[in-house]
Amino acid sequence: MFVSKEHHPQVLPRESYIDPTIYKKEIETILLPAWHCVAVMSELPRNGSFLTFDLFERPIILWRNEDEVSAFLNVCSHRYSKLTCKPCGIAERLHCQYHGWEYDETGNVRKIPDAKTFRPLAHGMLGLKRFRVERCGELVFVNLTEDGPSLKEFLGNKFELYESWFSPEMHTAIVMTRKINANWKCLVENALESYHTTEVHPKTFGKAPAEKDCTHQLHDTWTSLFVDYSEERSFRAMLDRIGHWMVGRQRDGSYEHILHYPNIMIARLSLYRWVECVVPVSPDQSLSVVRLMCHIGEKGQLRRLWNRGFISRWANDFLTKVGSEDAEILPHIQAGLAAADEPTGGLISTREERVFHFQNYIERASQMTGSDDVSEILPIRFSGNAT
Repeated sequence: MFVSKEHHPQVLPRESYIDPTIYKKEIETILLPAWHCVAVMSELPRNGSFLTFDLFERPIILWRNEDEVSAFLNVCSHRYSKLTCKPCGIAERLHCQYHGWEYDETGNVRKIPDAKTFRPLAHGMLGLKRFRVERCGELVFVNLTEDGPSLKEFLGNKFELYESWFSPEMHTAIVMTRKINANWKCLVENALESYHTTEVHPKTFGKAPAEKDCTHQLHDTWTSLFVDYSEERSFRAMLDRIGHWMVGRQRDGSYEHILHYPNIMIARLSLYRWVECVVPVSPDQSLSVVRLMCHIGEKGQLRRLWNRGFISRWANDFLTKVGSEDAEILPHIQAGLAAADEPTGGLISTREERVFHFQNYIERASQMTGSDDVSEILPIRFSGNAT
C-alpha cells in the first residue's frame, strides 16, 4: 500500500531542472558532500589494478594495493597533466604520461626524472591530492570532501543490508554507462515511480504492479519500494523460476528498490543486485552508471560457468532494454521542462509519492550552505505517515 491518501503538488519549479545557477548550487550543497558508488571490487581484480573516470569535473583514479583501494586526483603535481588517459590497467606505481613522475600508494612522489634540477624540494611537498574511499561489501565509494560522515554513517541502518546484498559470492554481470540528455533529478524521479511502467515498458515490465502488491517506505535519507510478484504469471516469471532452479536457490518472489539520497539507487531481486549512480554532467545532461551483480551458484559447482553465461546474458539483455526505454523518453521530459510556456498542472499521484518526498529533500537541501550536514535533512512538506 502507499503511504499517502491524496495526490501532492509539484514541489520543484521548472527552473530547478534547467537553470545553471541552481545546478551549480546543487552540486556544491547536495552532491559534493555525498558518498558516490564508483566501482565494484571485480573492476579492480588484482594488486595494482587501477580505474579512471570523471566525477563533477574532477578526473579520478582508483588504485588497488592488496585489499586497500585509494582514490587520487588523476593530475600530476608537476605540470598538471593527467597522469594517465587509460580507462583501466595495472601499475606498480602511478606514472605520469608527460614527464615520468611516479607516485606510491600514499600519493607521495617516489621518482622524479632528473631530480637534481628541482632542488630544493621538501619531502612530501608535491604529493597527489587524495580523496576518501570506503567500501560496503564489494561496492567502492568515494567522497570528494575532506570532512563529513563516514560511509557507514551516511548509509545509516542500511549499511549492513547493502553489505549482505553485495557480498563476494556475487558475480559482476555488467557495468553499463549511459549519457542521457536530461537533468539528473529527472533520472532519479523516473526511477522512483511505477506510474510510467505501462506506457514506457510494456515489453519488459508490462503493467504497473497493483497497489496491494506494493509497499512504500519514506525515511529521512532514503525511500523504498517493495513489490510482491510471487503470484505473477508471465514469461519473465517463468525465466526467473528456471534461473533459480539452475543456481539451486529458493525463489524469493519479491523486488526492492531503494533511493539513498541524493543519487544512489540500489535494487534487489532474488538472484540479482544492482546499484545505479546518477552523475550530473550539466543542467540538461547526466550519466547513469549501473553495476549489476548476480548469483551463479555455489563455488565448486561445474554449472557455475554455464550459469554465469546464461544468467549474466539474460540480465544484460533485460537491463539494457529497460535502460534504452528510459533513455528514449527522458530527453522529451527535459524538453517539456524547458518549454517557453509553462502548462497548467503539476500533480504527483500517490503512486508517485516517492517523487514528492525526493523533491522535498532537494528543496530543503538547496537552501542549506556547504557547512550544513545534508544527511540530516528532513522533508518538510510530506503530509503522510513516513516510516
